[in-house]
Amino acid sequence: MQMTQLTTKQKIAIGVGALVVTAVLALVLWFLLTHPVVTGAITNISIIILALVVLVMNVFLIVMMWQIIRLIDFLLFELKPVLQSLQETTNTVRGTASFVSDEVSSPIIDVSAKAAGVKGSLRYVVNSLRSGAERAGGGSQNTAPPPWNGTGPATDRPASPADRAEPPAA
Repeated sequence: MQMTQLTTKQKIAIGVGALVVTAVLALVLWFLLTHPVVTGAITNISIIILALVVLVMNVFLIVMMWQIIRLIDFLLFELKPVLQSLQETTNTVRGTASFVSDEVSSPIIDVSAKAAGVKGSLRYVVNSLRSGAERAGGGSQNTAPPPWNGTGPATDRPASPADRAEPPAA
């Protein structure tokens, strides 16, 4: 935080203001001491105003206490059961998610992984058999791939756009 220095004019203004406030207080005190009738009337009026202010403050305090009681009642009897129900629902959702993960997702993932392994193994065996047959037969006259891998036409018909499409990744 940066501290700023007061200018000379500001210092003089503060000093003059303090002198004026002191002079006004001194004049009021002198007036009250020299006029006892006015002082008594001001005292009575001040007591009446103070009593009214205390009365109004007590009314506000009672209203505020009533609002606090209503808030506590709301928290205990309306909000607390809702929070308990929400906690039960959260626990149910947590249990359901755990069940689905353990009993549904994991077995499907395992079966899918095993199926992919079997598919890869079959592809390796078929490719091994094909390359062995080509070596034994001196090469094949028909170089078209077999119809089950989806990379080429299965017949002698011209290739269609569906035949030229990339196979989906496994």
